[in-house]
Amino acid sequence: MNFKTKIVIILLSSLLLTNCKEELKKCVSQSTDTNVKLYNDLTDQLIFYYFGDNYLGEKKYFDSLRVAWLKNSDDKYGEERAKAHNNLFNNPEKFCNLYIDSTKNKNIYFWTDNTEVYLKRIKRTKDSFKNFSNSPDIKNLSIRSSIKANQFNLCTAKVLDLAEYDKHTNECEIGVVYFSEIVFDPSKKRALVFVEHYLKNYLHRAFVFELILHDNYWEIEDSMLVSTS
Repeated sequence: MNFKTKIVIILLSSLLLTNCKEELKKCVSQSTDTNVKLYNDLTDQLIFYYFGDNYLGEKKYFDSLRVAWLKNSDDKYGEERAKAHNNLFNNPEKFCNLYIDSTKNKNIYFWTDNTEVYLKRIKRTKDSFKNFSNSPDIKNLSIRSSIKANQFNLCTAKVLDLAEYDKHTNECEIGVVYFSEIVFDPSKKRALVFVEHYLKNYLHRAFVFELILHDNYWEIEDSMLVSTS
């Protein structure tokens, strides 16, 4: 998959919200732990909008979705994908695997020596991120989250720790995701999180997401693509 194709996929995913006529089901975490709830709500959105069609399972959905896309019908593609998502919702026997990297890899784009450089870039690039410029926790973006797979309770994917990953036997994979610790603003209703996602050694992306707490759900408000390869 070349760079141009990846960018098209990212842009297409960003249009799905407006193109889906069928209301998309949300998996709102009921956890009383603020951090756990945020990671769950964030991942609920990442799976649909940023991680592609992998979570739907290629054997059942991929061909029909690809046909809809190749016909250049964004409305049809978005509608079919939303229906597939809702059909999968709370149907665990159909879930694909999402792996959480909480122990192995360091955050390669926020090494300790380069943290300040990247934070300055973030503040310069995104005006909304400037709300966090004076946060004493801003360096949390350079710290790996300690959240574990068993703390997730998703409605569209099975979450496993990276130690359980086996590329030779895994038939349905959404990829591996890395989370940083969370940076909250003073109100505790806005937050920043750094996220890396990589899939089968050919797709890698890194983002910083801004989230806002709205109606008991941490919604993605803004994002910055840090790297893609």
